[in-house]
Amino acid sequence: MIMPTAIIAILHGSDFNRITKGDKMGKSLSTKNGNDKVMTPVYLCKQIIEHFNPQGNILEPCCGVGNFLKVMPTADWCEIDKGKDFLNICGYWNWIITNPPYSKYRAFLNKSMEVADNIVFLQLINATFYKARLRDIRKSNFGIKEIWCIDTPKEFPQFGFQMGCVHYKKSYSGDVIFNLNVKP
Repeated sequence: MIMPTAIIAILHGSDFNRITKGDKMGKSLSTKNGNDKVMTPVYLCKQIIEHFNPQGNILEPCCGVGNFLKVMPTADWCEIDKGKDFLNICGYWNWIITNPPYSKYRAFLNKSMEVADNIVFLQLINATFYKARLRDIRKSNFGIKEIWCIDTPKEFPQFGFQMGCVHYKKSYSGDVIFNLNVKP
């Protein structure tokens, strides 16, 4: 028997709209002290950029040590530890690509939806599906275009939740591609 290396499923736009109704926010899975800096390895940054192929002006809003910038050297960047706080920045970008701080995920997502047309977050994919976040996505006229599951890098803390990249797109209401690209 041949085993597929990737499984792709489609969620129809109406399914996304159905699951985004509700009025309570779940309990946070991250710390509130902001000390959740986990640097994305360069090899994974390269895979993410190759997969999504961003065009136009790009922002890395929390660049840390600059691993994404090694792969996209012309991208704009922010880093609070270097005096450029993304949450206070002005401008507009075609793409935002980052591994956001999980303790500030909602603030980063909301700010990203204010200043970009396409957003790719490396994250625990379940973080997308908190009711309040889904409402924020709909209210900001964004949709989920793709969820690309990846194996959790060995450099990251090992969670019990699936790691992946979620592509949020402005004015998108089509099907969601669910790409299960993990080792069995």
